[in-house]
Amino acid sequence: MSENIKGDLFIGAGVVAVGTLNAPGLIEVDGSVDGIVNARSINVTANGVVTGNSTADHIRVAGKLMNTSTAHQSLLVESSGDVSGKITYGDLEIRKGGNISGEINSAPARNNA
Repeated sequence: MSENIKGDLFIGAGVVAVGTLNAPGLIEVDGSVDGIVNARSINVTANGVVTGNSTADHIRVAGKLMNTSTAHQSLLVESSGDVSGKITYGDLEIRKGGNISGEINSAPARNNA
């Protein structure tokens, strides 16, 4: 797990969160989230599952991200990652073995990296 920093939120293994999650920094999911996730960065670990609407400048997926996802700056799908649904990204990187499916749209990256 990442080092704890003010403004970050960590959903640990075995934790199930339902609802709206907002954080000014990072939201890291090692458990399961069903709902709306808004943060500067979202990290879905290999064990993590996010179902719902996810919006961030940077999204990294090693687990599963489903439904509507918007990565204003970058979307990184790791080799174990699976992203599906309506997907919008500024920059896209898919590592060998990673999967992305659904309605996929590129949008100009915002300049607030």
